[in-house]
Amino acid sequence: MMNGRGGYARTPGGGALLRELVGRERERRLMDDLLVAGGAGGAALLLWGEPGIGKTALLDYAAERAAAGTSGATPATVLRARGIETETVLPFATLGDLLMPYSSLFRELPGAQRAALESCLALSGDSADPPGNPYAACMGALNVLATLGEERPVVVLVDDLHWVDPSSQRVLLFVARRLSSEHVALALGSRQDHGESGPRRGIPTVQVGGLAPEECATLLAGRVAPGVLSDLVRISGGNPLALREIASGLSDEQARGERPLLDPPSLGSHLERAWATRIDGLPDPARRALVVLAASRSTAAGPLRKALEAAGLSLDALSPAEEDGLITATADGLDFHHPVLRALVLGRAPLAHRFAAFHALAEVSTGPLHAWYRASATPGPDEETAAALAEAALEARRRSAFGESALAWRRAAELTPDPAPRADRLHHAASDALLSGSPAGPQWCEEALRITPDPAMRAAIQGLLGRMYTWKGETAQAYGLLMNAADAVRDTDPARACLLLAEATAAARLDGHVPAAVRVAEESLALASSSGPERWYSLTLLGAALVMNGRTAEGREMLEAADRHGTGGDPVRDQQVYAIAGQAWSRAEEFVRGRRLLNTAVESARQHSAVGVLGFTLAVRGELETRIGQWASARGDLTEALRWAEELGQLTCVSYALYCLARLEALRGDRVECEEHVARARRECGAYGIGCQEFHMTAVLGLSALAYGDHDAAADQLEQTLSLAEEQGIGNPEVVPFAADLAEAHVRAGNAVRAGEVVTWLEERARETGLASAEAGAARVRGLLAGTPEEAEACFGAALKAHQRTTGPFDWARTLLCEAEVLRRYRRPGAARAPLASALACFERLGAVPWARRAASELAAAGGMLNTGQSTGGGMGGALDQLTPQEFQVSRAIARGLNNTEAAASLFVSRKTVEAHLTRIYRKLKVRSRTDLTRLLTAADLVD
Repeated sequence: MMNGRGGYARTPGGGALLRELVGRERERRLMDDLLVAGGAGGAALLLWGEPGIGKTALLDYAAERAAAGTSGATPATVLRARGIETETVLPFATLGDLLMPYSSLFRELPGAQRAALESCLALSGDSADPPGNPYAACMGALNVLATLGEERPVVVLVDDLHWVDPSSQRVLLFVARRLSSEHVALALGSRQDHGESGPRRGIPTVQVGGLAPEECATLLAGRVAPGVLSDLVRISGGNPLALREIASGLSDEQARGERPLLDPPSLGSHLERAWATRIDGLPDPARRALVVLAASRSTAAGPLRKALEAAGLSLDALSPAEEDGLITATADGLDFHHPVLRALVLGRAPLAHRFAAFHALAEVSTGPLHAWYRASATPGPDEETAAALAEAALEARRRSAFGESALAWRRAAELTPDPAPRADRLHHAASDALLSGSPAGPQWCEEALRITPDPAMRAAIQGLLGRMYTWKGETAQAYGLLMNAADAVRDTDPARACLLLAEATAAARLDGHVPAAVRVAEESLALASSSGPERWYSLTLLGAALVMNGRTAEGREMLEAADRHGTGGDPVRDQQVYAIAGQAWSRAEEFVRGRRLLNTAVESARQHSAVGVLGFTLAVRGELETRIGQWASARGDLTEALRWAEELGQLTCVSYALYCLARLEALRGDRVECEEHVARARRECGAYGIGCQEFHMTAVLGLSALAYGDHDAAADQLEQTLSLAEEQGIGNPEVVPFAADLAEAHVRAGNAVRAGEVVTWLEERARETGLASAEAGAARVRGLLAGTPEEAEACFGAALKAHQRTTGPFDWARTLLCEAEVLRRYRRPGAARAPLASALACFERLGAVPWARRAASELAAAGGMLNTGQSTGGGMGGALDQLTPQEFQVSRAIARGLNNTEAAASLFVSRKTVEAHLTRIYRKLKVRSRTDLTRLLTAADLVD
């Protein structure tokens, strides 16, 4: 590797060329630690910094150490690839570079993973086949690396990640998050760091900075005077490449400090000027040959020779550039000394030279590559070229390379002369951008809307744009777009208008406008045909909106009608609707029914690797599990839900998952984690205006404060929740069960009058909705407000009777605790002991720490004996609380009868990860077999 790429200095000696990395003690230690961790169980690291700062040198260092086993680890298999700017449009180009040498291992993959991976790498499939599953391909890549790691440690090094094609990036980042149990180390080099909110969340990152002044002196080895060195360090910021290139361009007088240095305004200006001088000094054939090399998507000698010959040149024309150090010989061809040179050469070349280079490359290429070269050589609209790119887009889509297909559609649209097909191609580009996670989709939709007057096309584009904004968290804008789209086709295409209005219903709910959601859902149903599939969709959305509005009887009727409808949806394709239906049944206290729908949707999504809405579905199931007291299950589902929402960039779902986690933590008494999750939701999602977010977050903070006896703070937060509920039309008090908490907070803060007003509000809601939980909560607080023992006894009796009609062990235990506190207040400690013992046992089983402490304190004060053996291990399902969220998900998959390979596929991890988790699960739970594990989870009602 050349010195300038990252701070290598040559050390004298005979025989092989030895190289020593200058400085970088911290980074070298990190790379050594990464290699050791990879050999022991898997690790990933992202190095980022400006061009020339030394990322490549550090990856070279890791490659040499890994291959030789000189970092305290076993010698490793090293897989190396680099992103190339001109290859960003080629689907899975970098992934192919890494995995194709090991394609013989593909046959060991599960069938779906093998088919998806081979389709992505163009090893199988037909042009008529539907798109493959990108996440099955991700799992296939992970398992190939895991299989390689079983023989010896594997080190994967990828440089210039910012120029890696989007589909390969997705696979690499997916793999990087799932290496904890593999003998694989993955190091990535990139110019950018997208921080905690970007697609690289969860991957350790290190910024590579400049060298220290003394290290810069070592790198230049006395080539400049000390005073000049100081100026070079200041100008370059310690960038090794800049130091070498600027120093090499100095005159002897400047190097000695006898003439001043010119000080352009930026480091880039120094580098560009130094390189430009060398490029301009080359013979004309060499400059034109450099343009061909810069434009080429391959640096191999064979394709390059053909392209040069097509341009009337030869490989010999590049010799002067190689002698000058602008390009270097590689294992199979020639490449630029530094990637920045590629853009510089193209940018400085005359337009005629660039077009000539692309024409030559197109002449010797076929398929999508030919289409892209041809497009690069086309200065203006050209339908034939645009059509070729559209074909390339379809091919990329078939291989699930949605990022690349989006780019191809976009360039095809630019070259399309007619506005109608141009708008259609922009629509395709935006649609594939949504599937790839690219943020460019909304901009392309807006561009398409500006050029098409066709109502049907505008409706399709606005519908897509509304869907994008819904998932991004911009729910108000999504609602307006979807309504406009529906209005545009209401008369000409009522079925499409029906579906658009149903989507607008979801946006209205998220935006905190529940009455509007009901109204729009009713409009949607009015447009639905009597037998079409859109009727099931509309009935479900209307039922969910009615339940949320507090009209639960009507909502149940709509949901029942949806269930009876003969053309209901598919749990894979219509996973979101299944999740909404499951959530609605849960909010109507039909927990078994709701859970059955959610289980069907989750397991279908796992089986088919359909993860697009999996985060939302898992969050809904986790919220339900929290309500029915299965907190271990809830923690596993909610943790996975948040991870998927983060990976897919779904801010609406991130906010919801954070709320559900925060509520579970508030119940458990983990106030710090609860408040951190609320703060993160507000920080990352608050600016997008998700209308329902504050309704959820204030309720959680109020519950957390109440758990720790901070009654005034609890009342303050929960009063905000009540105001938001009334403002947003949320008439169902169990959407977020806050009202009983608010009333109790006022009771304990000494505000009996206000507590009575809140209870009255809750009693009205309970009568209107018929919800047992609301009735029980209201009766419990009435018991706290009672003026006589007899009145209190009647109220608590009514509350316990209402609890029998629903499933909610935590609220039942709270009622027992409040009843016992009142009994003690009326000097009946003996009567208080039994309910306190029951409440304590329930709180301990759940892991509701502050509530268990209160119950234990009350029981001791009532003269009861604390049974230290009654606790089953600290809560969260007793022994199950020892499991991490992912260990719990693995245990549940095994208990459903899946083998290790099937469990791995369903959880999007490798088989080895499942095996490692099972070892820890058996040890923690003190079980010896899958049968024992299944029996334990079945006893806890965690196996369906």
